[in-house]
Amino acid sequence: VAVIGPNGAGKSTMIKLLTGELKPDRGTTWKHPNMRFAYVAQHAFHHLEKHLDKTPNEYIQWRYAGGEDKEGLLTENKMLTAEEKERMQAAQKIQTADGSIEQRVVEEILNRRKSKNGYEYEIKWVSLGTDKNSFLERDQLVEMGFEKMVNRFDEREALRLGTSGKALTAKEVEKALGNMGLEAEFATHNRIKGLSGGQKVKT
Repeated sequence: VAVIGPNGAGKSTMIKLLTGELKPDRGTTWKHPNMRFAYVAQHAFHHLEKHLDKTPNEYIQWRYAGGEDKEGLLTENKMLTAEEKERMQAAQKIQTADGSIEQRVVEEILNRRKSKNGYEYEIKWVSLGTDKNSFLERDQLVEMGFEKMVNRFDEREALRLGTSGKALTAKEVEKALGNMGLEAEFATHNRIKGLSGGQKVKT
């Protein structure tokens, strides 16, 4: 897909809103929980500039280790504000399986499953065993202030599903970079600072 238009039309701004590099002044952006996309910006090398002494292979392994895109976590719409952190640490009123209402604090999202309206997320609660875990709808978690946590979990799942069966090893990364047109010699044995502009784009 190419985004085209005259100078000043807002092409780069729109893309940055979709990728989360910018937050909208008003309105919202939305993407499907399983959606993953990448783009090459006009100034595509700003991520690589901090890693010039790594090989492309080392950079890819560092960036995606642990099942998350470390560079992607630095975008504005993924970083928690002080207000969001405070709200996330507050106790939430939750209806338990027996119908009673309890105050609980979310510790983390462990899993998700399909529901008729989208996804439900398995929540681990602070100071409670896993037998007390609950499944909550996405909309309920967003309303409670956990949209960024849910989005981050969705992105990890999309990355996991997209890379299932592909280990993040030097051999697999070298193969993937080879598929992008970067020969093994450059992918695994040369530092990023020594690559040409075209080779950096392939990284």
